Amino acid sequence: MKLNFEELPQATAFLLEKVEELTISINEMKQLLKRQTAAKEEMIGINEACEILSLAKPTVYALVQANKIPYYQPGKMLKFKRTELMEWMEKSRKKPIDKESLYKEIQKGVKHKPKSGWEEF
Repeated sequence: MKLNFEELPQATAFLLEKVEELTISINEMKQLLKRQTAAKEEMIGINEACEILSLAKPTVYALVQANKIPYYQPGKMLKFKRTELMEWMEKSRKKPIDKESLYKEIQKGVKHKPKSGWEEF
């Protein structure tokens, strides 16, 4: 198929339209796949949850009782989703304290200033 210079704008517009259609189709497929994967994600029990979290059973039970960890309870058995546990672990990560904020926290708790060595921070 040969194009001359006059047909180039129409061909470009046609190609852009097709690319947009493909992009929309791909995004729809991604969302469908994501929904299907989420629906198929199998539930795990307390033992596997303990392994993932590296916590003892009583600790996991305490977190469930305090509603601090995502869980499901169909009947008497506790069930968890692996991805939700991983997300919970990432969200509950504590940031390290820098020296300056640590110094300020220490100063708040000190009732009197020591005689020497305090200003060396």
